[in-house]
Order: sequence, then C-alpha cells, then structure tokens
Amino acid sequence: MKIRYSAAQVCLLAFLAVMSIQQPAAAAPAAVPALGTASGADSDQVKVGELELVSISTPHPYLADLGVSWQQVVQYPGATYIRVHFSGFDLAPGDWLEISSPFGESRTYTGRGINDSGEFWAFSVLGDTAVLTFHAPTGGAYGFAVDSLGRGTQVVFPLPGGQTESVCGTQDWRDVECYNPSTEYDRAKGATLLLIGCCTSCSGFRASDSGQFMTNNHCISTQGGVQSTEVRFLYQLAGCAAGSSGYSGSVMGSQLQKTDGVLDYTLFTTTGDSSSIPCLPIDNRLPPAGERMYIAGHPLGGVKKLSIDSDRDSGGKCAVDLSPCAGNDPTSDICYYCDTTNGSSGSPVLSESTQKVVAIHHFGGCYNSGVRMDRIYPQISGLLGTCSGGGGGAVCGNGVKEGGEQCDGSDLGGTTCQSLGYSGGTLSCNADCTYNTSQCTNTCVPVPGGRCNCDGTCSRKERNYVNSGGKCADCP
Repeated sequence: MKIRYSAAQVCLLAFLAVMSIQQPAAAAPAAVPALGTASGADSDQVKVGELELVSISTPHPYLADLGVSWQQVVQYPGATYIRVHFSGFDLAPGDWLEISSPFGESRTYTGRGINDSGEFWAFSVLGDTAVLTFHAPTGGAYGFAVDSLGRGTQVVFPLPGGQTESVCGTQDWRDVECYNPSTEYDRAKGATLLLIGCCTSCSGFRASDSGQFMTNNHCISTQGGVQSTEVRFLYQLAGCAAGSSGYSGSVMGSQLQKTDGVLDYTLFTTTGDSSSIPCLPIDNRLPPAGERMYIAGHPLGGVKKLSIDSDRDSGGKCAVDLSPCAGNDPTSDICYYCDTTNGSSGSPVLSESTQKVVAIHHFGGCYNSGVRMDRIYPQISGLLGTCSGGGGGAVCGNGVKEGGEQCDGSDLGGTTCQSLGYSGGTLSCNADCTYNTSQCTNTCVPVPGGRCNCDGTCSRKERNYVNSGGKCADCP
C-alpha cells in the first residue's frame, strides 16, 4: 500500500497533530473477520478481495481544523476497489468525512455513520485509489478509527478456468446488453451485486418498492452481515462483450428481517434510494417442468450476465427440468441446466411466462437448482412490501394479490367480512380472484336517514355512505 500526503495534511500534522497513521500490520487477515461470509461446502460465494489491516485514526477527541481540511490518499496498485472499515466513528455536528476516487466517485459520512452504528463498512470506491478528506470546522467529538481495508482483487470478469462446476455443457450466459432491448433485459435491472464485508460477493435482487432485497442465507445470515453489505446496481459492461464496466449506484444493508437455513433465503432492508432499479415480483407457485425460465446475476462477482440460452435444453432455451427436486429438503427446489457458477448465489430465477421470480438460485452441480418461492413466500408475506415495478401484470391463481385483483388464493390483502360491511363470517377468494362472500354473515344494521336500509339493494345514498367510510351490507 502507498500512502501519499497532501501539503494541507503536512501542515496539520505539524501544527495540530490531527491524525495518527501506521502502515498495514503484519497480522493475519483472520484477526478481523469479513462479516457475512459463509462457510460449508454448499456455499458458492466468490472471493473478490483481500483484507488489509491498517491503523488510521484521529485523536480522541479531535481538534477543529481551523479551515484547513485533512486529506490522505490510500493506494493499492492494481486493486479493483477499496473499501474502508471503521471500528469507531462519531463526528461532531457540522463535521464530515468524504471518501472518493480520483474519477469523481464520492460518498460523505457524518454523525455515527451508516445505520448510526459507529462501526461499519463504508461504500466501496472503484479502482486502486481512495481519497479520505476530513472536514472538521467544529471538532471536539470522538472522531474516527480505521482498522482495515478491503482491497479488490477480482477483475471485471475473469477469464475461463475458475470454478465452473455449475456450467452445464457450453457456457451460455451473455452480457445483459446482448439482450437489449427485451423484457428479460428490463427485468434483469432488478438483479444486484452484493459486496459483503471486505472480500466476498453474491447476487441478490430488489424485492419491494420500499427497498427490501433478497439473497441466500449462505450469503448473509446475521444482522452484522446485512450491515456489512453494499448492494450495487447495474454493474455491467456498456455493450455486448464490449465497452467499459460501471455501475449506477448502491445502497447499504440495514436490517435483517427474515432468514432461513433450510430454504436458504434472507430478506433485508436497506438505507438509501434504490428506486432507480425495478423490484421483481414474487411468483407464489410451483412452476411445472418444461416452463421456460432465465437467471440474472453476477457470476464470479463480475459484471451482470443473463442466462437465457441452454445447449442442454430442448429448443436451446433455459427451462425448468425437474419440479420439484431436492435441495436442503426433498422438495425444496426446482432444477435446471441454466448456467451459473460461484457468485451466482442469490440470483433471481424468473419465469418467462409471468416474468416473476419463481426461485432463488443457490446450488450447482448440473442440475443446478433454486429454492422455490412458493415455499419461501408464506414465511415472508407478512413482511414483504408491495412491488409495483415490472413483472408482466397480475396473474390470477399464483397466490399473490396484485394489480387489480381483489384477492388471490389465501391472500385477501387483509380484507375481512367485517371490513366489507358484514357482521361476521369467513371471507374467501373465488377462482377469478374476486371476493367470495357466501360465508359472510349477512346481518344488516339499518342506519338512520336511509344511509343503510338493509333492503338488499345498494342505493346511491348507501353507496355514498359506504364511500365515506360507512358500513352497509347492501353495498359491500
């Protein structure tokens, strides 16, 4: 690592002794674990970096900078990204730390940092250089301490020869831009790269309008793992097997909402704005064998790929080959030959017929397999927000109330007989996704003024009464 000092920094070191800086320690990287890393033979996270131990610290408390900002440049020649870990962070109001790259990429941190935690992984900056600029017009607070850095070692997309045990036959995935324009290209925008801690990567996808994301349990399974995760959008090449790589933005993991080891999923919230990419609606059904499907993700931690074609399936397109099949239990998965590899874990498996997520990819081996969303959905339905972004419209019969449906299967959207104006009973859903009120108790309560006269006919006055919040069984 090279550390360069600006003229302003030299002045501050001489006059204020603002910072204490040491070269990276020789201790083994295992001394500071990368949060969220998985263990066990089933994991196909991909290692995309190395942990470097450093000590960069303000005095505690630190002094005001008297109008002169402190700056430090950290460089690891050849690194693909640099990610800073703060073991302590607490700045006075009005003070801020900026971490930037020489190419204009920049993030600002204030207060106690991301998630107000005081200990966190910062957003990564692409390239081999990170510039830390500290502005402290106020001073007097704890300051910050950096104990480690993540140094990226993975190239944009590796040459063949890595672990490809999940590539079935010829490697068929292609850059997403090769399919632009198409519905598959548009849906693939919701798939994301997850940078977990300093050094590992998985795939994931945006699951709701409110910024919830999903990936595998073997990628992230703890609150610490969630908060160490940077979710990167649209990390891809500018053209079809051509052009430079880049990404459009990122958010940081916030709260672990639900995780399960057998079904190998994790649902988590994020901080920041993820509205620039679509959410991918869940398809709460078991897709039959033969149904066409595709996978969007980041194999080997590289730029986004689409697996649509398959030289192992009839017609040359990816399809569900076994449904159900064995995963962590005898019927937890669907199986396919669609190409994946290390780093593809957490990728959304989408149906070509509904353009919704039918599984989360997690195992390789030809067959490859993903955990069924119809097994996962009952565990997260009460937590998962709505998804209005893309997805091919409402599909009646998939068990998820969406679009203009009143209900779908057991999903009544919280509606009850009582909320429809009945005195009691059990509401159900018809096959055409409309309410079935035949088991609701039709005891009508008259309301003075004719606003509900219980004659079985919905009059205009009764309808106005209901529209303004009243209850009348004549106008359910």
